[in-house]
This record gives sequence, structure tokens and C-alpha cells, in this order.
Amino acid sequence: MSISESTLHPYIKGLVEENGKLTVTQLNKMLREILTLDSNDLTLLSGRRDDKFSQIVRNVVAHTPDGISTRYGYIIDKTKKPAVFYAKEKDAKSATSDIISPEKIKERKEKRKKFTARKVDFRTLNNEHSALGDAGEVFALEWERNRLRDLSVAFDISEEVIHFSRIYGDGAGYDILSRNDDDFALRYIEVKTTKGDLNTPFYMSENECAFIEIYQDNALIYRVYNYDQDTNIGEIEIITYDELVANYTFNPVTYKVTKKTS
Repeated sequence: MSISESTLHPYIKGLVEENGKLTVTQLNKMLREILTLDSNDLTLLSGRRDDKFSQIVRNVVAHTPDGISTRYGYIIDKTKKPAVFYAKEKDAKSATSDIISPEKIKERKEKRKKFTARKVDFRTLNNEHSALGDAGEVFALEWERNRLRDLSVAFDISEEVIHFSRIYGDGAGYDILSRNDDDFALRYIEVKTTKGDLNTPFYMSENECAFIEIYQDNALIYRVYNYDQDTNIGEIEIITYDELVANYTFNPVTYKVTKKTS
């Protein structure tokens, strides 16, 4: 499927949050690393050396007011050439106006170097999740949004709480991107759903394990349990990285077996 400007924003949001700061040139390159572009996206523009997808990325900048503007949960600075995308930093007055500090940009870029999200394959995306897992993620997504609504947070929940696995599949290493209510820190949420009780074992992919270890200060597991898919009723236990390491045992249960070439 071809990429449009409107469908591109959640991917930009994720990359900007993970890196803290990206020029439009860097963003264009990174988007190509995680998205599967079709022949239409890669069609060269008449009289130019770039393709349609590059034009779509540039349009995100072009359709933003001049100066420094907040859109879709990130900041675009058009005063710089090329334009720069920044993650947001909360201040005492607003959760949507300040650019993240250079120190935090450096910290996020270091983490990003350690974890590379897998490329999105839209052809298999719909087959990656079970019906129960999908329903549990939607349940957790609404639970998270309601958690923030009840706290009357200052930021725009629709921009800051994104169902990432719906667009990314398992590639991002987490399912939901959200925020803390008190310090505006990121929440990378991995949802694990069961019809059973809280003691029912759950599975984590190698990709998910790598992510939660690298982003342990911000990564959480939302364990959805006693979940009834028909009534959409269940309970949620929030598990931090420290609790996961201290209170859970990891047992390898699957192996990828490949025929030797020689």
C-alpha cells in the first residue's frame, strides 16, 4: 500500500521520540528503513532526482506554519535548513511548547543505537496478532487513555497515546506509546493478554526482550488478565522492568531452525 502524509505521522512520532531530534533528511532515511514502500512510493518525480515518498516527507514540513510549530505530538523547526523535528519537553506552563534538552537528545540517540526496529511488512502485519492479543491491546489502549483522562493531564491524549503495534506490528518492540502524568516521561507499553489469572505464563519475543532491557527506565508491561473478549472486561497489572527481572523466570521455548547452506 502507498504511504500518505496522514498515515505517516505516527511513524514520525515514534522516530522523533526515540531519537529526540532529527533533520528532515535523517527522518526520510529512517522512515525508509522501517517502512515497506511500493512502486508508487518509489516513482521518480519528473525533472527531479528524488521520488514520491521524499515529496510526502517534505510535505509534512511544507504544510506546517513557518517558525517553530507543534504538530501531531512533535515539534518542527522550519527556521533551520533543513527543517528539524524535535521531541517535546514539559515545562511548568505547557506540555506542548518546549523542545527537549540536548542532554536528553544525546541519551535517546544512544539508546536508539542499541535497538533497531524491524522493518514493517504490511503484507503480513494483519497476521501477526491473535484475535485475543488484538482485543487485549485495544482494551489496554482505552484503559491507558482513561487513566490519563482521570488525572486531567495538560497534554493532548490523542497525540501522545498511540497504538503502535496496529501500524508497526511487532517491529517497534512495544505496543502502545504513552506518557507519565507527572513528569511527561515516555511510556513504552507492551501488552500481554490472557483469559486466565495473573499467574498465567506469557510469551515475549527476542525483539520485545531486547527493547525492554534497553529502554528499561521507560518500558512497562501491561498484563491484561481475567480478560473476557466477549464482554471486553478484564484487569490490568503494570509490571516494571525491575519487577520483571526480580519476579519472573525466562524460559526459552522456541527456536528458529534453518537448513545449512554447506
